[in-house]
Amino acid sequence: MDNLFSKDFEVYKDIKEQKFLVKIKVFVPDKPGSLATLADLFGQNQVNIVYFYYNRSEHPNRVIIEGKFQDLSGWEKVRQSLSEKGWFEETYQENFDITEPEGVFKLAVFVEHKPGTLAKIGKLLQEYQANVVFMSFDEYLSENKAVIAFYLPEKQKANELLYSLNQAGYHYSLEYSGKEEETTRLLGLNLLERFYFNLKKLLPEDEVAEIKKLVETSKYLSENLVNFNKEAGKNLEAGEVFSNILNFAIYSRTKVGPNFFFKKLPSIPFGEVILHTFKPPTGGNLYLFQLNGEYYLIDTCYGVYYQDIKTMLQSQGINPEKIKKIYLSHADADHVGLTGYFEEEFQTEVWCHKDAINVMKNENRVYGVATPLSELNHYFTILVNYFTKTKFPRFPKVFNSKKTDETLYGFPVIDCFEIGNLRFKVLESLGGHIPGQVFFLCEEFGLLFTADYLLYVPSLTEEEKKVLNIPKFLMTSTNANSALFRKEMELLHRLSKDLDEKLKNQGRGLMIFPGHGDYYPARLLLKS
Repeated sequence: MDNLFSKDFEVYKDIKEQKFLVKIKVFVPDKPGSLATLADLFGQNQVNIVYFYYNRSEHPNRVIIEGKFQDLSGWEKVRQSLSEKGWFEETYQENFDITEPEGVFKLAVFVEHKPGTLAKIGKLLQEYQANVVFMSFDEYLSENKAVIAFYLPEKQKANELLYSLNQAGYHYSLEYSGKEEETTRLLGLNLLERFYFNLKKLLPEDEVAEIKKLVETSKYLSENLVNFNKEAGKNLEAGEVFSNILNFAIYSRTKVGPNFFFKKLPSIPFGEVILHTFKPPTGGNLYLFQLNGEYYLIDTCYGVYYQDIKTMLQSQGINPEKIKKIYLSHADADHVGLTGYFEEEFQTEVWCHKDAINVMKNENRVYGVATPLSELNHYFTILVNYFTKTKFPRFPKVFNSKKTDETLYGFPVIDCFEIGNLRFKVLESLGGHIPGQVFFLCEEFGLLFTADYLLYVPSLTEEEKKVLNIPKFLMTSTNANSALFRKEMELLHRLSKDLDEKLKNQGRGLMIFPGHGDYYPARLLLKS
């Protein structure tokens, strides 16, 4: 073959067949009728399509086509029309139309191998407003078979369309329709559609509609959701985990005001200090230390709960204005979300690791870590922070991050602080979960605050386990470095076991206070 020219496409001349072959990649709008218009351009100008590939789950706008023709003027008309429509220009824009898996159908259709055939099928689909999500034809595999998947939520219209295809002579076999697992597995729905499917399991229809409206009317949110989708598509397992937790974050928005609730675990006295534990509907636990009318927090929860948390505290006889300091374990939204609100309204001091400041400033929970998931984490962080109304502190105070000679089971001791008679060591993590992670340990009284490590899964509600998918959440891609995270878990196990044994000789034991679920005696963990 001779290559005649190339610009946005390639055209070859087949000397043997005395025909031309064009190979192009175009980008069409993600809406019913776009593929029909594209195929019709080829058919009208006697360019016979020999290869056609569109897969919306891979890219909502990209179509790859090969066509054969004898007259260069016919191709020139196609090229000019495509150029005028701007379809040679790469774009990534999608309409989030698929909301009911029952509305997806996949067909193998018998076609005549001649110009205009795919265009006629496309026009039929357009007539019924069917949105094509997959379309493939390859003459080298089969001259008479096209595979088409489309979305049409109204069952009656779908039946009418299938009848019309038969009447027009396009006999088909229905490969499958409508089961969510099959739709996801065989079609590969994009992450945004899976995202909305998951939301529908959590939220009423009207609230899902509100979220969609919020996304579609916000250029900022739309762009970041699309970017999140693109990155998640490159890392499918990671994308699923992040999508689950993003759903959970959005679910939190519906648990405010009259829908807000909390669980208060039994308060524990330690001499002059009393520890109160509060579990909001979602997000991290709040550990509140009471000392002579003043209060100190370890971690907070999502920012969207700020007004409700203040009301909750007041209902327990606690004045939020008297919260003097917040000690932050790490900068994920479900732990840091309230800190900026308390700082702004009550001038509460917020203490954190210096690397947590970089996480907050750059809105990337793995900022500074060399990982292929960096961009996915970046867009995920932006979205979770936005949906949960996270407010970072403007003037955080930093734990002393200078390395000392003291380490505990591989964790550097970088600082310490006191709350009454409780003296806490600040242990620097190795960075497995998120940069800037610290743990708080009071050896004398046997208190270990572990944030997202050493959760006691049996204490989690079915809803928490279902939505957060805790075991996977802890052991795979929400960690900056999963192998390092597992090593840290082993080290924390050893620390807990040894310290518990030491305290047991004194008639006490170690208590573990995780970021989610109930606090518990370390012996429960060590037996499991």
